[in-house]
Order: sequence, then structure tokens, then C-alpha cells
Amino acid sequence: MVRKTVTLVFCDVTGSTSLGEQLDPEALREVWSRYHETAREVLERHGGTIEKFVGDAVMAAFGIPVVHEDDAVRAVRAAAELRDALGGLNDELEGAYGIRIGVRTGVNTGEVIAGDPAQGQAFATGDAVVVAQRLEANAGA
Repeated sequence: MVRKTVTLVFCDVTGSTSLGEQLDPEALREVWSRYHETAREVLERHGGTIEKFVGDAVMAAFGIPVVHEDDAVRAVRAAAELRDALGGLNDELEGAYGIRIGVRTGVNTGEVIAGDPAQGQAFATGDAVVVAQRLEANAGA
């Protein structure tokens, strides 16, 4: 494990409980799959590493495993691009399922302890993770 300054991005779909109530489980799974695919493409294109997908939430780190001088800028650009990418995804989802999704996002830079998940260690641990998650929870869609 190593101490690093990284930028974390948390994204969470708003209204996911009501989506779960109105969609068939297979349809909901397809919606999450398409959202996760879109998020992965955007976040990784900007140099982020997906830490995890949990239901409708995504956590990515910029600076793990490789630190870049502009990780914070990359993270903010990725978050903005993901918001924009939802337009096209929502057009598809509306046509297929009659729904549109909104996403809240939190971005925070700070020190974490970065581990190796292959060795059973947490990917990123520290207050910076908690703050990014809280920023997301309090953001507008």
C-alpha cells in the first residue's frame, strides 16, 4: 500500500429506486449495463481507473495506478463529458424503455492509501473518498 494524492469521482443515478419499481428487472439490468458502459468509456478515456460499480453508482480514481500532474482537470473534464454523454444515452433509453436518467457527481482531490485489489487490499481508502461521496450525495442532477 502506498500514500498518494488522487482525484476521485463518484457518480450516482438519481431516482434509481423509482426506476427499479417501474422497470422489469431485466430491463433495469440493461439500463445499468448501458450506463456503466458509458461511464467506463468516458472516465477511462480521460485517464480514470474504475474502482467499482455498485448498483447505479460509479467510483473512479484519477492518479491510481499512475499519477498525472493534471489528474484533477482530467477528472472534472470526465465528469462534464459524462453529463453530456447522458443526452445520447437518454435518447436511447427513452426509445427503448420510456425513461431518462439523471446523474449526481462529486469530485474531490486528497490523500488516500492506495492498495492492490488483486492482493485483497482496498483500492483507495481515506477521507478524500468519503468527501467525494458526500459531495455527490449533495449535488444536483
